[in-house]
Amino acid sequence: MKKILVGSTALIAAGLLSAPAFAAGVEGGSNLDLSLGGDMSFKLEYMSKQPAKADTDGQRSHNFELDGEMHVMGDGGNDAGLTFGFEFELEIAGAGAAAGGDMIDQNWIWVDGRFGKITLGGTDAVELDGNGDGETFSGVGKLAADTNGNEASSFGDTIDQFGEANKIIWEPPEMGDWQFAVNYTPDETTDTTGTTDNDDAGGEEKDLLIAAQYSGTIGDLDIGLDIAYATAGAEDETADTDIETNKRWRLGLEIESGDFTIGGFYKVFSEYAVDTTVTEDRQTVGVNIAYETGAWTVGASWIRATADEMTDATTKAGEDEATQTNFGVTYELNDDMEMNFGWEHSKWNDDASLAADENDADSIDIQFEWDVADGLEFDLGYQNFRYTHHDGLSTSASRTGHAITIFTEVTF
Repeated sequence: MKKILVGSTALIAAGLLSAPAFAAGVEGGSNLDLSLGGDMSFKLEYMSKQPAKADTDGQRSHNFELDGEMHVMGDGGNDAGLTFGFEFELEIAGAGAAAGGDMIDQNWIWVDGRFGKITLGGTDAVELDGNGDGETFSGVGKLAADTNGNEASSFGDTIDQFGEANKIIWEPPEMGDWQFAVNYTPDETTDTTGTTDNDDAGGEEKDLLIAAQYSGTIGDLDIGLDIAYATAGAEDETADTDIETNKRWRLGLEIESGDFTIGGFYKVFSEYAVDTTVTEDRQTVGVNIAYETGAWTVGASWIRATADEMTDATTKAGEDEATQTNFGVTYELNDDMEMNFGWEHSKWNDDASLAADENDADSIDIQFEWDVADGLEFDLGYQNFRYTHHDGLSTSASRTGHAITIFTEVTF
């Protein structure tokens, strides 16, 4: 019965979402080869009581979510070996498109030649941060803890530049085992459709991100190393005397030997550096290990995040702390199917021991992933979530939540 249900759901989704417009190639009137690509997905979500909801709040327990993007791409070249092209992404479903807002997601042009690749436009930065953050745990991730005022709430390991704001990216030719990238963005609020003033209070500008990555072999070890540094200034430097330059850097390392992989990362950044709030330092460190044998992959990871608490520009009052530990197991049923099992424990400690800012959370996740056909994916997930000391109850308490996701995606 279960196999019939899963197969039928996937086939129905394929029939509804596939259309003749999803073609692989388009004829163009220039020397560029044009093509279309993208994806469209439908998700059924069920959640019991959310952590941020009070006991007396009423809420719908289920939701349907449709999302999708269309990518239009073109590329060409000349006899001297220079290649060039463009790409833009359109939101064809989801919040932006449904609300009649800006349907353009990212758009850029690029030129690749003897001196490397230049990318111009609104796209994500090239951060070369693929090492040190591996996790075997594959979480459903619908229910999450309400950390309230605990400022060490993020376990993220990237030093992202300004999302889809207009930027220039230069990727020089690889030098032996080294690869480099330089990203520059003049204004965090200059997106792909317009401009903005350059004196926004709390806004950032002139963001420079430089990244380097090493991929090589030492004896029987495969080594991956990432180093990245970024700095951005404040648009309005007259708003407050505490305004500083926002500096971030990250180091990631990964070592693979046979069936074993071990890695870790270290990230440092400033919070509120260009805002009128007192600047506070943040640090995040993580380690992970994985072992693969046959169809099984077993792994574990640990992350610790800290955040300074400041009473004024020079006095440190304390330090918020958060730790996260997870274990994951992946089993490949066959070339097209796999099962993921995971357990994750997160704990937030407040420097002043405020109950509303402290939390313990445990999540048990089970996920089935099936590549039904080329371009069609079906996933089924379940999450059991237990948490304490969340904002929303009148007193500190415990609660158990459940989440289920049924996901179908067509990629073209």
